[in-house]
This record gives sequence, C-alpha cells and structure tokens, in this order.
Amino acid sequence: MKKKLSVIVCLSSLPFLFTLNGDFVFDDSEAIVKNKDITSEYWTDVFNNDFWGANVKSNLSHKSYRPLTILSFRLNYLLNKSSLSALHFKITNLVCHVICCILLWKVFEHMVNGKKSNKGCKMSEKCTSQNGFSQKWWMDVPYLSTLLFAVHPVHVEAVCGIVGRADLLASMTFFLAFLSYNKATSSLHWRYIYLICTVTLSAISMLCKENGITVLGLCVVYEIVVNLKPKGRDLTKSKGFNYVQVRVDADSIFRIIFITLSAMSLLYLRWIVMGGIKPEFKPTDNPTAFAENSFTKVATYSYIYFLNVLLFIWPKWLCYDWSMGCVQLIKKIADVRMLPVVLMYIYGILLLKAIFYSRNRKSNRTIILAVSLGVIPFLPASNILYPVGFVIAERILYISSAGYCLLIVMGFSKLLHRRSLFTCKIGVFMFLLLLLVYAVRSWSRSIAWQNEYNLFVSALAVCPLNAKVHYNVAKAADANHETSFALAEYKEAIRLFPEYYQAMNNLANILKNQKQFAEAEYYLRAAVKHKKDFPAAWMNLGIVLAHTRRFDQSESAYRTALNYRRKYPDCYYNLGNLYLELNKTEEAINSWSQAIHQNPKHVLAWTNLMALMDNTGQIERALKIIPTVLTELPDAPSINFAIANMYGKLNRYGEAETHFKKAIKLLNIEVQAIHYANLGVLYHRWKKYSLAKEMYINALKIDPTFQTARKNLDSLQRSNK
Repeated sequence: MKKKLSVIVCLSSLPFLFTLNGDFVFDDSEAIVKNKDITSEYWTDVFNNDFWGANVKSNLSHKSYRPLTILSFRLNYLLNKSSLSALHFKITNLVCHVICCILLWKVFEHMVNGKKSNKGCKMSEKCTSQNGFSQKWWMDVPYLSTLLFAVHPVHVEAVCGIVGRADLLASMTFFLAFLSYNKATSSLHWRYIYLICTVTLSAISMLCKENGITVLGLCVVYEIVVNLKPKGRDLTKSKGFNYVQVRVDADSIFRIIFITLSAMSLLYLRWIVMGGIKPEFKPTDNPTAFAENSFTKVATYSYIYFLNVLLFIWPKWLCYDWSMGCVQLIKKIADVRMLPVVLMYIYGILLLKAIFYSRNRKSNRTIILAVSLGVIPFLPASNILYPVGFVIAERILYISSAGYCLLIVMGFSKLLHRRSLFTCKIGVFMFLLLLLVYAVRSWSRSIAWQNEYNLFVSALAVCPLNAKVHYNVAKAADANHETSFALAEYKEAIRLFPEYYQAMNNLANILKNQKQFAEAEYYLRAAVKHKKDFPAAWMNLGIVLAHTRRFDQSESAYRTALNYRRKYPDCYYNLGNLYLELNKTEEAINSWSQAIHQNPKHVLAWTNLMALMDNTGQIERALKIIPTVLTELPDAPSINFAIANMYGKLNRYGEAETHFKKAIKLLNIEVQAIHYANLGVLYHRWKKYSLAKEMYINALKIDPTFQTARKNLDSLQRSNK
C-alpha cells in the first residue's frame, strides 16, 4: 500500500517539476496578475465577480463563477506576504494534482470492485492458472489506471497553467463527492449524512468550476448499474441478449430522486447568480456555434469530439488555444475529416452492442462507469446543452481523461486474461512503455509552459491557421525585442483574420517606433474602421498624426479616444505632449494634471509637468506639488532628477544633491551622462570643484561626445590653474 502510494506521488509529480520555475503565462495574467479580487483589500468581492474579475451579472461577463478557486489564489497571495509569486501558485497546483491522483485511485477501486474495494483488484483475473502472475501489482486495474492518469500529457495545461487550479479543485471535490456517495449506498446508520455530504461537495465543486456539478450525474449512473439488483438471471433470452428483471429498491429510488432534485436546485441557483443571462461569445471564440448550416454544426462538433478523444489516445498535438482557425468548419459530407467521425460513432455503437450482449455483468458495470466518467463531465463543454466560448480546452478534459485511463487498463487486463506468461510479460512491457511515453511527453510539454514565448511558439506547429496564435507569438517576440519576427507574425495574423483590429494596433505601434508613420497610420485607420470604439487605436493614431505634424487631426483623434474611454491617463498624457508642441502651456498642464488625477503614479505625466513648470519659471507652483509626488513615487528616478534640478536652481544645494544621488542610485546601470553632468554643475556652482570634476569625468566615460560636460570640465580645469 505504502509503496503504491509512493509511486503514485512520484509519477504525478516528476513530469511537471520543470514548470515550477516558470512565469505567469497566458490566462494567468488576466485571472491572477490583473485580477483585483486577488490583490484587493476586500475579499468578499469574489462572490460578486466572475473568474476574471468582472461583475458576473454583467452582459460582458463570461459567467465563469468560481469564487472558491479565486479564494485559493488569494490565499496563495496572502501566504506569500501579499506578493504574487508564480512559484507558490505552481507548487499548489502540483500538490492538488497529486491529491487528485490519490483520490482517483480510491474512486477506481470502487468502480472496479464495487463496495468491497478493500479486497484488492478483482478485475485482474489470472493470466494463466499456473503461473500466479495475477497476484503481482502490475495486474491491479485501479492502480495502473491511476498511474496512467498521473502522467497523462493532457493534464499539463491544468497543472502547469495556474488558472488550471479551477479544474484541479473541481476534480478533488468531484472525486470526494463520488466517494461520499459510495458511502451513502453502503452505510446503514450514516447514509443520509453521506448523501448530504455528496450534494454539498458537488456544490463546492461547482463553485470551483462549473463542470463539478456533473458528479451528481455520475452518482445516478453508479446507482443504476451497481445498486439496482437483478431479480433473476437469464429469465428470457432472445438471440443471446439477456433481459434481466430488476428489483426496485426504495433506498435507490430515494437517492436517485434526491440527487436529481439537488442537481436541479443547484443549477437554478447558478442561473440566479448569472443574473438570468446567458454568456455572449464572439464567432472567433467558437466559430462552429455561429455556423448557419445545421449539417456544418453537427459535423464540425462531431469532429471536435473526435479530436478530444484523439488527445487522450495520442496527445502529441497539444495547444493552449484552439480557437479561430484551428478547426476549420466541415461544410461538405465529402470532407475527408468525416471518415474518423464515422469510425468513432461506429466504434461507440459496437461498444454499446458488446455491453448489451455480454453476460459479464461486473465487467459491463465497470465499462459503463468508465465511459460515464469520460462523457458526463465533458457534457458542459460539448456545446450540446448550450454554446461555449472555446473550441477545445485541454484542461476541461482533466476529469474525463480518468474514464479513458480506466478503459485502457481494462483493455490490457482483458487482453492478458488467461494468456501465457510470456504474453503477460510483453503486455506489461507495452504498458510500461506507454507510461514512459506519456511521462516524457508531459515533461516536454511542461517545459513549453515555463514562459509565454515557448508556449506561444509551440502552438505554431499545431494550429498554423489560428490568427490568435500568431498574434500572441508576435506579442511575445516583440517583448523579446525580436522586432522582425513580431512584424511578420502580426501580418500573418491579419492575413488569416483581416478584421483583427488588436493585431493592427500592435503592428502599427512597432511601425510607429520605427518611424514608418505612413504604414502605421494605414493599420490604425483600418483598426478603427473595424472597431470604431477602440480607444487605444485612436490614441495611437493621434500620436502618429502628431509626429507628422497634423496637429488638428491628432487632437481630434485623442478626443475621440477619450469619448470612448473616459478614464484614460495615457491619452491625457499624450494630449498634454501635443499641447506642449503647440506651446499651449496651460492646456498641457491641465492634461497632465488630469492624467495624474486618474493615475497618481503616472511617472511620465509627473515628470513632464514638473519639467514644464521648471522651464516656464513656475518654480513656486512646482514646489507645492513636490510633497505629493514624493508620496506617490518616492523611488522614481526621473522624479528625483527633476526635483534635484529645481532645488539646484534655487541654490538649495544639499537637497538637490540628495535627490541627484538618489536618482543615480535608482538608475544603476541605466544612468546616463546627463545625470552625472547635472550633478557636476551643482557641485561646480557649490564650489566643490573636486567633486564636480569627478562627475564630469563620469559623464564623459558614459558618453565621450557629451559636449556640455566636456566644456564644463575644460572651464573648471582652466579656472583652477
């Protein structure tokens, strides 16, 4: 028992260890880093907002109500001294995965062995009657199924992506709810308590992630196939099919009714929480949901189901985002992709036929439970009940993969049943090889989840027709200063999706920085054409127009941006820069002041405001705001530098020296020649000539062509002769 537990812990941990030193990636940024519900002072807001921090009753919300998951993120944040550390979050995810594997081991034992799970594995009957091979651990179906689940590569997204915590917590409580229900069916004195615990745990699971409530459906199936007893065997036969009369058990009927009513009540409460409003998605999120042709919908959804099954069997093609063009719509019956769809449904029919015609009720029971474990948790993501906002999501498959693992190991068990010792050893070798392949694939995939660049680039081989993949690759490449690669990827994203206004805006920003203003203007005008209320594009268009000295059009673009987004400090900052260019001093001051009002820590606005007041002789006005700016930004180098210059002009040398030194210390390796040169001027005026000389020399070391420092140094040396 202890050895098996140790192996489960090791196998469920090792393939995912390499991601622990990774960053917040992809959805982690929106759900955790930018989510005020995790970092704010008021923790009760989590019960009013969705997973992404928006009001759950808003029309713009995706209705993903997972307050308990958000609270777990908040706990990570608080335990790490109110700071966001990806390491702590990832360790928690890994621990949750290990716990899920241990719980699933018990779930499998109940599914395979029924209520007497403590007697070992009964599915693993003898390979041969004489070799005793069946007594070995490697024929333990629940245990081997758990090992397969522990290393399955489809779990990498749930374990390595921190937002996958929702799936892990939902799975933990899902398995606990099932185990509680098993107790409710076998306990005499505590059965009602366990039944209430089952419903409570399912509610908790639902508050971690929506599909957690599906455990109640699995419990109903378990009740039907395990606890409803046959009245007699082979009472009537027709062509080999066994019609078995079932004895109606009052306790079973009560449990089924109780579970069904509880599920309906929880769903109704969930609907109330959503404000009675269904989530709204874009065609780019789930293109199939917006297909007009019924055949296209059915065929494409069926193909998506096949791809999900394929990810279980051969998880080579893993991708963080399957939206947009990843899965092209099937519009004709002659589409070659219809072949695997048809074969999948034929296999499903044959499996059902085999179950109905088989006389091995125990084996049938386990197969039905395994299929149910695979299918029922997937139903909320199947688009059958309602459209969802994604095409394929690997983390959604976390629970469903357990059903696949159980089916695979049962298949191995059946194949090795009453075979020779040599055949059994070959079978064991093949299974261990499968474990190794899955573990290595999980390890390699977890490396991709260490940072966004690796993750996004890895998707190019899987979904080359997904514009969003190219867009994210471009963003990551730009952050890595791979400008040419970023330009190419943005253009490819726009080629694949000509209305991709976000890509147009980002592409224009790069072109703007390269002084290619005409091309930047072209993409920005295209962006606001496709999305008129796009404040960022309007602001960037204003910047481009200002660079090309079309000031009236630039001001109009800034005003349009502010009409669409009232609170936009960056836009007010740029508008202030425009007014400065037009020598409208007071308008510039007002614009920067508005930027500061909206964002008191807007360093650039503060810096420009103080510099303008200094340069226009409004020293007294500038001095009045110094206490405020130092309260908001005490460690901003540019602020300290600006204050030092003002104090220097007022001959307040000591205060000026303090702020000059602080600015230089904060800048560290980014210090520029002008910082040392200005401190040198201060010492020069202060008559501390040796220090002035030292500062001028430091400035010239950084920039030997800095003429001001050169002239001041020459003047100092001549005066000292």
